[in-house]
Amino acid sequence: MTNSRLQDSCYETALAIIGMSGRFPGASDVQAFWRNVAAGFKSIRRFSEQELLAAGVEPSLLAHPNYVKAGAVLEGIDLFDAAFFGFTPR
Repeated sequence: MTNSRLQDSCYETALAIIGMSGRFPGASDVQAFWRNVAAGFKSIRRFSEQELLAAGVEPSLLAHPNYVKAGAVLEGIDLFDAAFFGFTPR
């Protein structure tokens, strides 16, 4: 296949991203997300046992040696319409 044919066939499945929106842990929009990436900011944080218990994590699970007491927090998660996307609220 020649280069021109290969290039022409690429246009059949080409996709152009003309806009992007999002909210991410530690970043309320795409621009803040990329600033965090460029700066090497880590959005994962460690949780205390008190925080995890208050969030409803079972004490037996916290005692498990493989349980990771860390995660990414998305501010305003209560504003997410889980049902619209077919997700459970939690």
